[in-house]
Amino acid sequence: MKTTTLFQQIFSLRLVLIMGIALTFGACKNNDPQPEEPFSEAIRSNVPQQTIDKIREMGVDVNEGTRPPALEGTYWLSPMIMTHTEVPNDYYKVGHRFNDYKVRLYNQDSKKLTISLDTKNYTFSGDLRGEAIGQDGAYIAGSGNFFTIFIITETKYTYNSTKARMLEVYSGEVTASGIKNLENAIVMLDDYGDVNDDLIPVNTGRAFYDSDGFSESGNTFRLTSGHRVNAYENARGDSREQLFRKN
Repeated sequence: MKTTTLFQQIFSLRLVLIMGIALTFGACKNNDPQPEEPFSEAIRSNVPQQTIDKIREMGVDVNEGTRPPALEGTYWLSPMIMTHTEVPNDYYKVGHRFNDYKVRLYNQDSKKLTISLDTKNYTFSGDLRGEAIGQDGAYIAGSGNFFTIFIITETKYTYNSTKARMLEVYSGEVTASGIKNLENAIVMLDDYGDVNDDLIPVNTGRAFYDSDGFSESGNTFRLTSGHRVNAYENARGDSREQLFRKN
């Protein structure tokens, strides 16, 4: 008959205790919540950190987080005033007003953190100046009511073959009736050699804001009479296309 010595019993008890502690520690470690990434993988893959830093240097808030608010709707951005420029010897000066425009956001995907975006820009007297419809591939960040949208576009001007890869950013706080303190920035990512010497330099950009502090929401993508700016009757303004051009 096999007997167990007191030393063997103590050793076995210590071994059981050590294994129990190790298993408990491992379980706690596995259950620890992982820190939330400031941006989705799509944003991290497509928008370099140095570009995000550049946008912040331009004075635009970049809201972090992977739980942005619901953004679908149509918003009226007016008056849009330039607040900062990184373009050397910029033709446009801080305080310059660009065309008013409407933004329509739709097809928001809360899992992929993407959204689709349309824009229409108008002269100050209310005439349609240009539009961009069906821009997919917009990435969303943010939490609570605060958001930032990143849009990367590839543009080719048909009249002179100029090509550009550009980033546009919108940030603000969404409310039941619109967006508070909307900020906007553009950055040139790639000018493909700027064959016509008419684009702003790579890694430079401009920043803007809706200067009355509020971008009203609406039910239509058409311009309404309430959005016509009488003080600027007969003025054309500079279109969205000009944002990435030297002048």
